[in-house]
Amino acid sequence: MVSAGRLAGPGHFLVCPSRFRVVAMQRFSLCLLSFALLAAGVAAQAAVVIGGTRVIYPGGDREVSVQLTNDGENPALVQVWIDAGDADAAPEQSDVPFIVLPPISRVEAGSGQVLRISFTGGKTPPEDRESVYWLNVLDIPPAPKAEEGIPQNFLQLAVRSRIKLFYRPKGLSGKANDAPEKLQWYLSRSGGQAVLKAKNPTPYHVTVSRLEILRGESALVPVPVDEGMIAPGGSLEFPLPANAPAAIGQVRMTTINDFGGRVARDVPVGR
Repeated sequence: MVSAGRLAGPGHFLVCPSRFRVVAMQRFSLCLLSFALLAAGVAAQAAVVIGGTRVIYPGGDREVSVQLTNDGENPALVQVWIDAGDADAAPEQSDVPFIVLPPISRVEAGSGQVLRISFTGGKTPPEDRESVYWLNVLDIPPAPKAEEGIPQNFLQLAVRSRIKLFYRPKGLSGKANDAPEKLQWYLSRSGGQAVLKAKNPTPYHVTVSRLEILRGESALVPVPVDEGMIAPGGSLEFPLPANAPAAIGQVRMTTINDFGGRVARDVPVGR
């Protein structure tokens, strides 16, 4: 997941509740700057990439490592932190039982940086099920060099990547990659609308990335999934589209495993 945020004045980088992290040199008003970004349709791509789409932290391990690589042509300043689910929380507001080192580092072009995540205890997560946190990697590009000439007004975009960090206690029953097969699917109604409801009886999180209704032998009707993460012991409702059939016997769900791979399965639907 890649996002951005933060608006700052000359030479500063300040916390802003927006999800867009923008470093603004010279003096711009917030309204004018926001309008300019919307009108121009600015898109940013991180030069520093994370080696993986999720992190699994086994309970009892001393630490886990995450590899960062700078695929860009310039060095980058990287800030990292972990949050408990609030994407707008500043690093200093983070209240999680982990520490990630180094919190700030310079990554040269074509080089990399190993992050080390350690469990510190304190606010201990439950031991009977997985807990989910988020690893944030903020990629801050270097400012233009004085000899290259600095425009009177310019924008510098800093891109934040955010991936899930799963804390998995020791001794949980079953296997995480088998959890999707344990989901229980039902056709139900919620708020006057037909929904597919998935119950997760396992101690693991299950992320559904794609969901389709099987109609006949080959016809498929897509169902919006949004984030699609079903918590341990929890449930999630997926509103059905207008073209969904009245009777649903099977759905094809695609879930994400520990390695970031996508696995499709056909599962029955009850009532």
